[in-house]
Amino acid sequence: MTSKERLFKYLKPMRVSLVTSLLFALLFTISQIGQPFLLGRALDAEQKEFYIYVFIALGLVVIGAIFAYIFEVIVMNVSQKIIKKARDDVFEKINAISIKEFDQKAHGDLVLLEIRDMENLSAGLYAVFKTLIQGIFTIAVTIIMMFAVNWILAVGVIVLSPLSMIMANIISKANRQRFKKQSELQANVSSISLETLNNIDIVQSLNYEEESIRKFGEMNGKLQKEARSAQFSACWVNPSTRLVNNTIYILIGVVGVVMLSYDAKLAVVFAVMTIGRLSSFLSYTNQYSKPFNEISNVAAEYENAKASFTRINNFLNLENDVDDGFDNISSIESIEFKNMTFSYSENQKLIEGFNLAIKKGQKVAVVGPTGAGKTTLINLLMRFYDPVSGNICINGQSSLDISKQSLRQKIGMVLQDTWIFSGTILDNIRYFKKEASQEEVVEAARKAHADIFINTLPNGYMTLVSNKSGLSEGQRQMIAIARVMLLNPELVILDEATSNIDTRSEMLITQAFDQMMKEKTSIVIAHRLSTIEKADIIIVMKDGGIVETGNHKELMQKQGFYYSLYSSQYK
Repeated sequence: MTSKERLFKYLKPMRVSLVTSLLFALLFTISQIGQPFLLGRALDAEQKEFYIYVFIALGLVVIGAIFAYIFEVIVMNVSQKIIKKARDDVFEKINAISIKEFDQKAHGDLVLLEIRDMENLSAGLYAVFKTLIQGIFTIAVTIIMMFAVNWILAVGVIVLSPLSMIMANIISKANRQRFKKQSELQANVSSISLETLNNIDIVQSLNYEEESIRKFGEMNGKLQKEARSAQFSACWVNPSTRLVNNTIYILIGVVGVVMLSYDAKLAVVFAVMTIGRLSSFLSYTNQYSKPFNEISNVAAEYENAKASFTRINNFLNLENDVDDGFDNISSIESIEFKNMTFSYSENQKLIEGFNLAIKKGQKVAVVGPTGAGKTTLINLLMRFYDPVSGNICINGQSSLDISKQSLRQKIGMVLQDTWIFSGTILDNIRYFKKEASQEEVVEAARKAHADIFINTLPNGYMTLVSNKSGLSEGQRQMIAIARVMLLNPELVILDEATSNIDTRSEMLITQAFDQMMKEKTSIVIAHRLSTIEKADIIIVMKDGGIVETGNHKELMQKQGFYYSLYSSQYK
C-alpha cells in the first residue's frame, strides 16, 4: 500500500467531519473575503451608506472568528484521530511481524516510529489540512471577487501568480532528500540513545562513557548538519514566494492607479475603476497571495510529515508473521528434527542435516560452545524461524501444519535474558495466565523460591516494579521462573534459566523444576554442565551439528568433546 492509499484509508471514516470542516472553512472564507468588498464600497458611498457597510463588515469579523474556531477544532480532531489510528496500527504491526524482522531492525528505530515520527505527522497533518483547506477556498472565492471588482486586473493576477508556485516547487523538490536523510539520522541517534540507556551499567563498568559520548556526538553532529541544511533550504521557500507575491502586488497597484485615469473609457468594457474598487482589489491581491505564503510557511512541517509517514507506511507494509498451520494439538507426545538445515543468511549455513528425536517425559540437555546452534534450535522449535529444508515434526506431524498459537500454548520458556513488565509483581507472575488466583500465584512463587524476597518488599505481591528498577537480575529471573511454574506447560524450555541466581537457590529451583517436569518434556540449554548431569539425554553440538549424544556417565566415559568441555570447567 502506498503512502497516499494509506492516508486515504485513514481519511475515509472521517469523511463526515471533513465535509463539515469544509463547510465552516467556506463560511469563514466568505466572511473574510466579504470584508474588503464592503470597505471598498464604503469608500465610494455617501455618509449614511458608509456606516451600513462598516457595520456589516464588523459583523462579518465576529462571525468569521466563530467559523474559524469551529473549523480549526474539527481539523485538530481529525488529525488526532489519524495519529491514534496510525499509532495503533504501528503497535499492532510490532506484535504481528516475525522475530526475524526485529533482528534486522534497531529497536531505537521502532521507538522513533511511535514517538518522533508520530509527532512530525501530527504537526504536519494539522498544519497542512488547515492551510490547504483554507487556502483552496480563499483562492477560489478571491478569484470570484476580483473578477467582480475588475476583470482586467484579475486576469493579470492569475497570469502572474504561478510564478510563486513554480518558485516554491523548485525549492521543495531540492528539500525532499534532505528531510529524508534527516529522518534516517534521527532514527540512528535514537537507537544509540536507547542502547546506551538500556545498558548504562555495562557502559560505566567498562569505562566506555567517553567512547559512547564520542559515537553519539559524531552521529548527532551529522544530524545537526543535515537538519540545519534541511531547515535552511526550507526557509528559502517563504521569502522567495513573498518576494514574487509582493512584486505582483506592486505591479497591480501601479496598473490600478493608471486605470483610475481611464475610468470612463474602461467602463465600456465593464472594468470600472474607483478608489474604493482599487482599495478592495489590492486587499484581494494580498489575500490571493496569502495562501501561497502560508503553504510555503508549512513547507518544513509538510516535508517532515511526509518523510515520517513514508517511514510509518514502509513499516506497516512489512509482512505479518506467516502462519500456514491450521491444526491444533492437545498435547506434545514427541518432537523430531528430520534432516533439518537452517541459516540466518544465505551465505553462511548454521545447521545442516540435523536429526534429533525427543520423547515425552525426557529431560534433554543441549550443550556446546557459543555459536554451535543451541538457541537456534529453540527459535526453530518455537517457530520464530522456519527451516530452510528438512522438517520439525510434533507428534509425527509437520510443525508447519500446526498453528503457532496452539503450539506455543503448550510450551513455557525461561531465557537467560528476562523481562519484567511495568506493574505489580502479582500481575507479572500471572502475565500469561490472567485468570490465576492470588493463591495460585503465591504457590508458583514459592516453588520458584521467589516468595522469600517478595515477602520482604513493602507491599509484597502488590509492589510496583519495572524492567530496569526495583529488582536485581536474580530476582527478575525468579519471577520469570514463577511464571512458568504457574503456567505448568507440557514442554519446558530453559535457556540458562538459573544463570543469574546464586548456587543455593539454583539447587532448590532445579529440584522444583524436576518435580514440575515429571512425566513432561524439557529441553535445557546449559553452559554450566553441573546443572544437567541428571538429564536423560545430553546433545552435544558443534558447528551446527550433533557430535555426541548420551547421558552424563556415557559421555564422560567416551572422553570426547563433552569430556573436554566438562573437564575445562571442573579441572
